[in-house]
Amino acid sequence: MKFVFPESVERELAEQVKKANQNVKPTSNSEITSNTLITAESIESKLSTLSNEQMLQKQRDYEKKVQQVTSKLYTPQSPLTPEYRSKSAEIDERLQRIQKRFDSLKAKEEAKIKQLQREAWLKYSHLSKPTFSDFKRPLTSFFLCASAVYMTMQYAWYAMEYDEYVHDKETQQNELVARLNQNLKDQQNVINDYENSSKKSKWWFW
Repeated sequence: MKFVFPESVERELAEQVKKANQNVKPTSNSEITSNTLITAESIESKLSTLSNEQMLQKQRDYEKKVQQVTSKLYTPQSPLTPEYRSKSAEIDERLQRIQKRFDSLKAKEEAKIKQLQREAWLKYSHLSKPTFSDFKRPLTSFFLCASAVYMTMQYAWYAMEYDEYVHDKETQQNELVARLNQNLKDQQNVINDYENSSKKSKWWFW
């Protein structure tokens, strides 16, 4: 089975082989043959263990990795990916999500409250202007209180003047009775004088 690699990968592999050959010290033919034999045996054992499907799958994975590395859209994996993050980082992220959700709910509630306040103001703004009906109860209360105060003061005035009023009426009554008695006495005197005069004239002219 032949693997086909991109040119850049082949170049990198060729450079790595050259560097390895430069760093390797010359060895004897026996060592080389032994090393080559070991590597060949190990490769054959590995190849025998792997099935054709596994080889194909590995080849596909390797080609995908090579394409990702050589493409311009390659993005290296960060050590902060979810599988490498700690529990504290996950907890912080959850707390941040909860805080964002709480802030969004708070903003929605504030907007709703402002909308309700605006609707209430528009609904009851005309009631803030004074009308005649607003003064009915105060005026009625004022007149009732004024009437109660007037009646109370009038009753107190009559109560304080009652004794003087009674005394004046009694004096007037006494004066009238005295005048009436005096008139009756005068009338009785006139009657007596008339009777006396009539008796005397009758005795003389008998």
